[in-house]
Amino acid sequence: MAYIEDLFIRMSYAMGILLGAQLFLKQLPHRKHFGLRMTAALMTSLVAGWGFSYLTPLSDLSNLVALQLTIAVIVLSMWFAFDSSFVTVLSACVMGVAAQHIGHHVSRLVAELPWMYHQWSNQLEFICVCAVCLVLYFTLGRWLRNNRYDKYTDRRITAVSIAIVLICTGITRLARMAGEYNFFSIASTSLYAITCCVLALFLESYLYYSLRKESEHLLLLRIQEEERRQYELSRENAEQLSIKCHDLKHKLVSLNTYLPQNEIDSMRSLIDTYDSIYHTGSEALDIVLNEKGLHCRDRGIPITCMGSGKSLDFLDEMEIYSLFGNLLENAITAAEQLEEPRKRIISLVVEQKGSLVYIDMMNFFRGEITLEESGLPRTSKEAERGYHGYGLKSVQAIARKYNGDLSVNIKDGIFTAQVYLLRDAVS
Repeated sequence: MAYIEDLFIRMSYAMGILLGAQLFLKQLPHRKHFGLRMTAALMTSLVAGWGFSYLTPLSDLSNLVALQLTIAVIVLSMWFAFDSSFVTVLSACVMGVAAQHIGHHVSRLVAELPWMYHQWSNQLEFICVCAVCLVLYFTLGRWLRNNRYDKYTDRRITAVSIAIVLICTGITRLARMAGEYNFFSIASTSLYAITCCVLALFLESYLYYSLRKESEHLLLLRIQEEERRQYELSRENAEQLSIKCHDLKHKLVSLNTYLPQNEIDSMRSLIDTYDSIYHTGSEALDIVLNEKGLHCRDRGIPITCMGSGKSLDFLDEMEIYSLFGNLLENAITAAEQLEEPRKRIISLVVEQKGSLVYIDMMNFFRGEITLEESGLPRTSKEAERGYHGYGLKSVQAIARKYNGDLSVNIKDGIFTAQVYLLRDAVS
């Protein structure tokens, strides 16, 4: 029994870090043979924690070295198991170090409470570490996972991670070198350490949030540039097609006396298929509707459009093309997956009420749609490369530019995207 207790005490530091690290490592992709790798990684980390613990009694410096070596082994072991960048694994493990350190100092404070009849112990520390990890799991850990922090890395993350390690392993060592503890020194040191670690965790979280926003902003700018080139090409094609259709209609008139009426009607019907069908009063909206409409006719997906495009005259042509192009692309993708013809429909309504312009896009869908914290759907093509999942974010950005917003409603297999914009109100 004494041997098991001694083993637990020597491994408790590594166990606390591993417990905290799993909160942030959970969503990272796994390497092949993950079960075997993870087993080996955990065993290596625990053995390292046990072995380095024998350096602790030698001196304060050896204690500091032992803690640093334990952390280093844990980081390398987890990198061996998880298929992610070293910086991401380092960051996750270091956040585990911070969680363990917060739990350690919470246990020091708990041990000083008047009704606590037992002195501080490794068992009390482990209980407090578990409690801290539980709180972090439902707060910071969940937020980071929902924001897919593992997809963003930066040198600043590494710098903050190293700073956290130095705080967690150095601050207590320095305090112990000052001499014997009393209630006030324990309270002040523990509160200071907890505050530093909490601030460091939130600083690292903010860096991830900032990196994500920066990355999304650059990606949206790249998408807008590509959409601008696509719009110019689509407009040129629409103009050329309109001219050709107009010329062919005139030539058909001169062929009336030479060809049977049924052939003339067939050719006229074919020309009408490629001629502009939508005339909304907005050239950009006509272009995107005719472009997407031609694609949908071949797949048996009718698009109904109600309202006037003239109510969109306060928008830039590119904004109209991007906004409706992304809404339609999202709806077409969902409609193509349906087998029932009666559900393969897309409805678009543009309505103006005073200074507000409302845009409603409705379509049926199959399967389940998961919404992110932002209220937008999580892309079903997350594993693919490219710009999947950013179409509706682009729509939202345009709406917010005009003091509006995008809202999504999912009910009974019907997906509705509702956009509202304020005329002449660019923020």
